[in-house]
Amino acid sequence: MKDLNNLNKKTKAAAILILVTILLLISNYFIGRNSQKTNETIKAIYNDRLMVSHYIFQYNNAIHQIKAESVPINSHPERQKEVTNHLQSISSLHPKYLSTVLTPEEKQQFKKFQTQCTEIKIHNQNKDWGKIIQLSQQSLNTLKILAQIQIDEGKTELTTANTLHSGNQIFAQFEIGLFIILACLSFYLLILKKMKVKIKIPEGPSLN
Repeated sequence: MKDLNNLNKKTKAAAILILVTILLLISNYFIGRNSQKTNETIKAIYNDRLMVSHYIFQYNNAIHQIKAESVPINSHPERQKEVTNHLQSISSLHPKYLSTVLTPEEKQQFKKFQTQCTEIKIHNQNKDWGKIIQLSQQSLNTLKILAQIQIDEGKTELTTANTLHSGNQIFAQFEIGLFIILACLSFYLLILKKMKVKIKIPEGPSLN
């Protein structure tokens, strides 16, 4: 009866061990999944936000140059050519910008910016400097909106990354708890095994 009782205890302990092992595997799976999502989020922040902010800075610089070239006080024979060069620099950035992940609002604002650049090109051909100055200012305002979108989206993705990291910390603490349970169960099984061992005391030598 005692052996049967010990067997039942061992069976229950083994079942708990199997359950804990399964929970550890599940926890490890979610940690790996969260780590992958965190890496993807960090890559998105770099590729789709930081790099785009750099493109916007280059756009902004080119538009400022175009606006400066169009001011009457800066009038010189080559300014039409200079504006054309700046517009070509802007056009070369478009494919890079469009290769990133854009939000619906960002697509709308960037399309607006492209239209403004096209209009600047047309007015540059007609040497309508006053209109170019006006369009340049509108373009700069559009770039401000695009820059703000990068900040907002970057904050959102950073919050997502922090949430995933916090989730991994919770799972890690959960795993530590499970390992403690495993250690306790192993110790318990070891005690049961020792209790089952019968110690034989040798009889004393006969006096006969």
